[in-house]
Amino acid sequence: MRDICLIDKTFDSTQTHLYHLSIQISLDGFYFSVLDIPKGKYIILNGHHFFLKRPRLLLKHVSDVIDSEDIFSHDFKSIEILYASRKFTLVPQAFYGRGSIDKYLWFNNIQEKGFTVEKNLFPKAECWCIFDIPQNLSEYLSAKFPKSIVKHNLFPLVEAVLKRNRPYPEKQQVHLNFFRDNFEMVVVNGSKLILCNIFNYKTDRDVLYHVLFTFDQLKLPPESTELIIHGQMPQVSPVYHLFKKYVKLTAFARLDTTYQYSYTFSQLPEHYYSSLLSVYKCE
Repeated sequence: MRDICLIDKTFDSTQTHLYHLSIQISLDGFYFSVLDIPKGKYIILNGHHFFLKRPRLLLKHVSDVIDSEDIFSHDFKSIEILYASRKFTLVPQAFYGRGSIDKYLWFNNIQEKGFTVEKNLFPKAECWCIFDIPQNLSEYLSAKFPKSIVKHNLFPLVEAVLKRNRPYPEKQQVHLNFFRDNFEMVVVNGSKLILCNIFNYKTDRDVLYHVLFTFDQLKLPPESTELIIHGQMPQVSPVYHLFKKYVKLTAFARLDTTYQYSYTFSQLPEHYYSSLLSVYKCE
């Protein structure tokens, strides 16, 4: 897969103090977007693809990208960083204790040396997300972007969906966000979070099994539940056609119409980077 570099002609490097920078980091790559806040328009979408197996390898690749991009030498009005960790847990606000975040995470995950624990609030879901990140990567990001906020990659998928569904209390949806060998799943009923998990997969059948098993366990009617696909799944993917066979209302995610998007973005399907392009003000 080729790296991408989409820049609108209105981008002005002297005006970055009016821009918001969103960064997404995963084993699949380093992606970032720039929002012109006064105009409400996304004007940059850039992606460097990785094919990594271990989070410990991320620091070198991330630092290489940042060193190669002149844009990171500028000051931005605000910065948010999404980090896709497979080790996470959600804790309801009512049960959250500030001194116990490590215990919450390691209760159902294997602890490794060299990782630190981060947390961020999902206000609409009324829970805290606790996750791990390589300590050297965390320290590097803090030094490079001292004003930034690091959030779990699930944040925009959960919070943006709950925000959009607030007027539709009976709407049932399953959202899938695909990476190279795993996918995030979020199930909502109106503005209520029902399920949030990450599944590994090797084949299309693995994906179908996890999704249909979830439909069965949660008693989701396949004829009326919407199945929305995010992430880098091609529109001609066999998985999409498998879903359509079993779930009538299967569709690819669309970008939030609250914002405008550079004409250059039309080179890519809308659902490829829907999470990155929805993190700003999705609380």
